[in-house]
Amino acid sequence: MESPQQRRERRRAERRQAIRKAAVRLALDEGLEAATVEAISAAADISPRTFFNYFAAKEEALAMEPVWRPEELVGLLESRPDDEPVFQSLQVVMRELAERLRPVFADLQPFMELRARHPELAARARAADESKIFNTIIGAVRSRPGVTGAMHARLLVIASLGSAMSAIQESLEGGGSVQDLLDEAFTLLENGL
Repeated sequence: MESPQQRRERRRAERRQAIRKAAVRLALDEGLEAATVEAISAAADISPRTFFNYFAAKEEALAMEPVWRPEELVGLLESRPDDEPVFQSLQVVMRELAERLRPVFADLQPFMELRARHPELAARARAADESKIFNTIIGAVRSRPGVTGAMHARLLVIASLGSAMSAIQESLEGGGSVQDLLDEAFTLLENGL
């Protein structure tokens, strides 16, 4: 059962996502210039003051938030047994991550379309987030037994995340369960593609 704190956090996250969806829909339908704080607030049925409780600027509301946090992935990896082979640990972690992210990816299409139309929005978010995300995860993988160095860790992380994203996309396109597809992707990786 949710604690009052967890309920508040969940409701805040839901409201933030609803505002974000309204902002993206408005920008797609009427153009980026039309997506002012006032227009976004009206579309989300909130006041501009409430908008600023969630976002510092309209660009922040239009940028796609990472669908997972590096700390979350590192925590899942660190919870695996120390003597477990790193490839197996990553497969288990990606299975859990992919299962949680599948519903999120189903809602990402408008955000992806907005990023395609306005790459400058994606560039802002990407520059700050991607290096932090990858460096954090690579550092955690690098400390696992059997990892021979930075390049090995980097390839393991990129291949694992790519497998998870591929499995989610295939599943959304009607290709089967995300778990089965992820297992298939890791088998392909393990066999050298």
